[in-house]
Amino acid sequence: MKRVSLIICVFLITLVVNAQENGEKFNLSVDVASGFVWRGIPISTTPVIQPSITFAQRFFSIGAWASTSFDILEHQEFDIFVELDVAPSSTLGLISYYGYSPFGNYFDFKKETTGHAFDLYFRYNGSNGLKATISTIVGGNDLRLKNGQLKQNFSTYFELGYGNTTMSGIDWEIFAGLVPMKSDFYAIDGAAFINLGLGVSKNFEITPTYTLPLSLKLSFNPAYDAAFLTATISLF
Repeated sequence: MKRVSLIICVFLITLVVNAQENGEKFNLSVDVASGFVWRGIPISTTPVIQPSITFAQRFFSIGAWASTSFDILEHQEFDIFVELDVAPSSTLGLISYYGYSPFGNYFDFKKETTGHAFDLYFRYNGSNGLKATISTIVGGNDLRLKNGQLKQNFSTYFELGYGNTTMSGIDWEIFAGLVPMKSDFYAIDGAAFINLGLGVSKNFEITPTYTLPLSLKLSFNPAYDAAFLTATISLF
């Protein structure tokens, strides 16, 4: 795993250089959010800055994403992902979630101590507004104790959503996320809905050439008896 991550990092840097030289599709973005809630789970309760870098060519993309809390003692995250467009509106991907607080060893891949979780996912984002995600943690720190030994748990998450745009230019989406099994990774004792809610977003024109997207997400986690409202501004 350590060698694979090094190869991915070198490959990503090489793509960045080539993208600048050859004019390939190379995207940068920076978001600022009031907090970080992932799949109905509160990851950071303080404001975060979330940069990303992505290189895409035809049906393939590779990139990195991070979430850095304004409070250094809170959860920090750095993720690397690769994706393939396998059918119209359909994507197969693998992402390495790496969380640490406040400092960690990125190249520690021992399952007992690693901060990594490797998530294999399939995502459908249809032109009709229907969205679906199926993902399974296939490696890393998603573990269960079986016969006195730590084994991979393969925690799985399903999400269905539907979204559209109103005449006022407001994008909206409703969603429902379910974990079908006991999972320490998601901190639940059995099958449960963990992510129910509504998201809305709108672009505000600041200048004739610059718009500022604002999104709000209201989410409920029945398994945690919790509710969250987060705001995100996309700077570019």
